[in-house]
Amino acid sequence: MSDDASAHSEAPWALRSVDDLCAFVTSGGTPSRRQSCYFDPGVVPWIKTGDLIDGYVTKYDEYISEQGVANSSAKLLPTDTVLMAMYGATVGRLGMLSEPATCNQAACAMVVDSAVAEPRWLFYVLLDDRTRIVSKANGAAQQNLSARVIKTFRYPTPSLPEQRAIAEVLGVLDDKIAANTKLAGSVDEYLAAVILRHLKAGLQEVVPLSHIADINAESVKPSLENSLRYIDIASVGVGRFDFPAVSAWTEAPSRARRRVCKGDTLWSTVRPNRRSHALNLSDDPLLVGSTGLAVVSPRETGFAYLYQVTKLPHFTTYLEGAAEGSAYPAVRADRFGTAPVPLLPKAERDAFELVAAPLREHSASLDDENHTLAEVRDALLPQLMSGKIQVKDAGKMVEEVL
Repeated sequence: MSDDASAHSEAPWALRSVDDLCAFVTSGGTPSRRQSCYFDPGVVPWIKTGDLIDGYVTKYDEYISEQGVANSSAKLLPTDTVLMAMYGATVGRLGMLSEPATCNQAACAMVVDSAVAEPRWLFYVLLDDRTRIVSKANGAAQQNLSARVIKTFRYPTPSLPEQRAIAEVLGVLDDKIAANTKLAGSVDEYLAAVILRHLKAGLQEVVPLSHIADINAESVKPSLENSLRYIDIASVGVGRFDFPAVSAWTEAPSRARRRVCKGDTLWSTVRPNRRSHALNLSDDPLLVGSTGLAVVSPRETGFAYLYQVTKLPHFTTYLEGAAEGSAYPAVRADRFGTAPVPLLPKAERDAFELVAAPLREHSASLDDENHTLAEVRDALLPQLMSGKIQVKDAGKMVEEVL
């Protein structure tokens, strides 16, 4: 989307800046981790840019206390606040608050003026314009934006009723995506409770991860005449990864070396405190991971059991202790192999797998559906934002995929 209103001459909408559309635009903050009372008891959702999923944020990695809010630059933001990541690898990623929450300083928070703007419309116009927005980021060490710059972006703006109509059509798709995401989150919580119940019985032994799984079992050599789907460490979040598009090997970085198969667990070897991990249940043969990922393949257990025991808090604690380097801490592959994990008796493992595997497969199918819904949304987005397609026509297209 261009800054120039003439690019939208077919849609006679007033040109307004983000600042014009918002009651206020701000960034968040991080309470001091030296004060444990700022995080415990954590009751207020605290969103980091890795939590932004280009839709409503319904899952949080961390919470802070009311004291943490009061003694930091973090601000309690209202439901429907629009968030945009401003720093580094996640720059341009978007989200909306599903409930009152706070965010860290890496996110720009936009609270719309309800008299002139619909929150979801602002979210969608920024999503449509993301490529240009990201191009405005600058910096030597990493590409950054600022709230000051974001406030200046201008967009042809329809009337409030038109904004709501556009947001409603696109929102039907995102609401379904959010419902699927919430259901998948419930599966995650349920299985965490199930494995904990098994472990509290105290029947398990503790073994090195290499005892039950292979680490980086297969390397891939570039094949210039073929394609790949490259999974970078930046695309792996907490319990999820962005399914990559097909690209040519000539465009792939030298880090594209890890074969990723169905049932593999992916863990980022870099900054393990971020807990960037995911389960792959796609059998796409083109999937290739970065050397910055540890690809953990089940050998003596089912994929669901393996994934669950590498999600346990003590596993993350071990990785943090095994990380080397101060500026860019990372865990070597051989240190992954020595990570201690609980191994339940076979009957107990099989019982867990019988419950967990179908639920994980169902979560993966929900994720696949979300990809399809997102593709439809992204195809409609520029057409609606430019006025090139009528809302009623877009509505018919949405009905066909729901």
